[in-house]
Amino acid sequence: MRNGGWKKRVRNVLGILGAAFFFLHSSLFIFTACEGIDCTLDNVVTLNIGFYSSESGAQVSVTDTLNVTAEGTDSVLLNRGRNIQKLTLPMSYWQEADTLRLKFHGGDEDYSYEYYIVLRITKSNQPHFESPDCPTTMFHEITDLDYDDPYHLTDSIIVENTDVNYAALENIKIYFRGSTD
Repeated sequence: MRNGGWKKRVRNVLGILGAAFFFLHSSLFIFTACEGIDCTLDNVVTLNIGFYSSESGAQVSVTDTLNVTAEGTDSVLLNRGRNIQKLTLPMSYWQEADTLRLKFHGGDEDYSYEYYIVLRITKSNQPHFESPDCPTTMFHEITDLDYDDPYHLTDSIIVENTDVNYAALENIKIYFRGSTD
């Protein structure tokens, strides 16, 4: 009886080891099967805006508190940003134009101020397919830029790069009059 019990235990252990080997082998097969899909992991397309001094041409930090909203929606794209040199913002997928309101707040206990700049970006939208297994991404091409600066704080706002895609290059440069530091 003892010999029979010993054989039974060995069979049980071998059965457990066989099941573990099968599970491990199946898991490796599943992981290697997914290896063939070549989707971009960081598939976010963003508009990149930089802030510059019109006097020196150097990049500057906006020390005022900055809020960015998409006009015509309730979307807040940036809330209470401080010491910002550049913005990375999403764009709409299918609209022909995006209107962004950059609202600046500053001051202290005795005196506070507020000003804004409105950017109207006209664009074309191109669906980008990498593979049937990957989600569709929307690339954009900036075709026109118009802006409203009622406080005349900017010297100019220019389109540096019209292509809005994975490259993450700076698309728009905002040149402020005087210093923002």
